[in-house]
Amino acid sequence: MTYQQLVEFLDRHLGYPFLPDMAPDAALRAAQQGGLDDALTTEVLTALYQGNQCKSVDDPVDRARSFDGLAHLRLRSQADDTDPAVFRKVLKLSQELDNAFDQELIRQRDAALS
Repeated sequence: MTYQQLVEFLDRHLGYPFLPDMAPDAALRAAQQGGLDDALTTEVLTALYQGNQCKSVDDPVDRARSFDGLAHLRLRSQADDTDPAVFRKVLKLSQELDNAFDQELIRQRDAALS
């Protein structure tokens, strides 16, 4: 799965506004330039990109690097003084990130059996 595919999956499955009506590459550029209104989306987009050492949105991503990239955000969201809404968003993000890689693995196995 590529960075773009992962971000599109998250946008469809998170259940809260994630990409601000932009393509993943445009949203990433805006995030890198500080042009997104949502700080959480900015952090997620850049952390996934950097954590996977991407050079373009077409670069592959993997589960371990994606979770490593988000580790700081996930730890911060578990602090006692974290807004419960942010905690729930980060929890949902973690669940759907895992789901994205599970679905990719299933797709790959199905393709191998065909």
